[in-house]
Amino acid sequence: MASMESICRMQSALSDVQIHILKNSEELLQFASDLSHRELLVFVPGRQEHTLVLAAHRSPFLQQAENKEQTMVPGNVFAGYEEPIALEVLQNGQLVQGCKEVDYGRIEPLSAYPFVDNGGLTMAVIVFIGKVETNREILTETAFLSLQVPITKDSRALYNRLSLQDGVVLINCNGVIIYADEMAESILHMRGYAGALTGFNIYNSQTNLTGAKQALATREGFIENVTVGDVVFTRRVIPLLQRGKVHRVIAILTERTELYRKEEELMIKTSVIKEIHHRVKNNLQTIASLLRMQMRRTDSQEAKNVLKESLNRILSISLVHEILSHHDEENIDISDVAKKLLELLTHSMVSAECHVDVHFEGNPLLLPSDAATSLALVLNELITNAIIHGFEGLREGVLAVRIQQYDQECVICIRDNGIGMSHMPAVQQQPVKRSHLGLAIVRTLIEKDLKGTLQFQDAKPKGTEVIIQFPLIERG
Repeated sequence: MASMESICRMQSALSDVQIHILKNSEELLQFASDLSHRELLVFVPGRQEHTLVLAAHRSPFLQQAENKEQTMVPGNVFAGYEEPIALEVLQNGQLVQGCKEVDYGRIEPLSAYPFVDNGGLTMAVIVFIGKVETNREILTETAFLSLQVPITKDSRALYNRLSLQDGVVLINCNGVIIYADEMAESILHMRGYAGALTGFNIYNSQTNLTGAKQALATREGFIENVTVGDVVFTRRVIPLLQRGKVHRVIAILTERTELYRKEEELMIKTSVIKEIHHRVKNNLQTIASLLRMQMRRTDSQEAKNVLKESLNRILSISLVHEILSHHDEENIDISDVAKKLLELLTHSMVSAECHVDVHFEGNPLLLPSDAATSLALVLNELITNAIIHGFEGLREGVLAVRIQQYDQECVICIRDNGIGMSHMPAVQQQPVKRSHLGLAIVRTLIEKDLKGTLQFQDAKPKGTEVIIQFPLIERG
């Protein structure tokens, strides 16, 4: 759907300054429609005389999208006689209330407001359409007033969409409640307010459950959670200013006791899971320390090599649990894991006689913890294989890891400029010896766990390139 700004620039007679003013209100349109419980249309003057362009169309949260009139599509141009009330408001700059046939034989009341620029000229017409209860008429006026409050980066959350769980209270500049819907009354009555709310002066109560006292004093809006006894609710408080003074305050109250309790339970469970990952990591590192002690005590070089391989596999799994212990979600950035593994293995595996430059390329890519663990083991084996066999007998080399995502597929490339496959173990054959156990682990993890493929090929001009491909969509 085209933005209101682009429609105005292409089809309206508005100036750049007027378009900029109107653009600042676009983010508020949905909130205004929800608050009024009515359809909201924005008409601007067309380039031809006596024509109107529909610049925006919003529906309230209670109304289904399929009920929208098909002709009311943003960007459509209307002759003046098709929208006579909107044209009248555009020409006269006065509020007009009337009726409109929205469907064949179905008439709905409407209220059309002039939207003026900084010079007081009417540059657009805001039309609210739909039947509402008599006591809700004040919501339409308030919704229009809200469109004239400049929105800032810090105030965007105040104007989020409304829902059935939100109760609305309106307070005038003197602190008198001039409107409260059923949901708001239910929330406030449970918190101590007694009797009818409409007509009640908030300054007659020591409590400030609506938050309007603060808004009237500071002229600033805010969002906060309020706890009264065992009950928790959220309040969004929006002051509407006119000539620098608070004209009206909108207080949106949302009961969220159960949600708050569930959030607390979730936070506790998340903390427990993170602690479990932390302890698993500590246990794995303890095992790694035992293997290091065993390595120092043995004289057999073959035994040392076996222990070192096992040590690195344990550390690669430990790395995954370490990352999980610092995150709230069970998803891991595999690029972060790959970078840390690359640094860890080159530091511990590269001999003193050889200098290896490492390069990593890749954007963040989140994977579930089970897939990340499998991939960490795969990367451990392939990076280790490149360091031990690829640079055997060389004084220097380059090792690069690249992680890329193509739609719903991940492609990982491990590349070195070492001696090449012709001088390395038979990587393409199904390994049966201990020296080939690492590649057997790699194939099993990629094909069984990741449902992917593994390919070895010669790198240009020299060296080895290993390509891993696996689907992301199957991992959710």
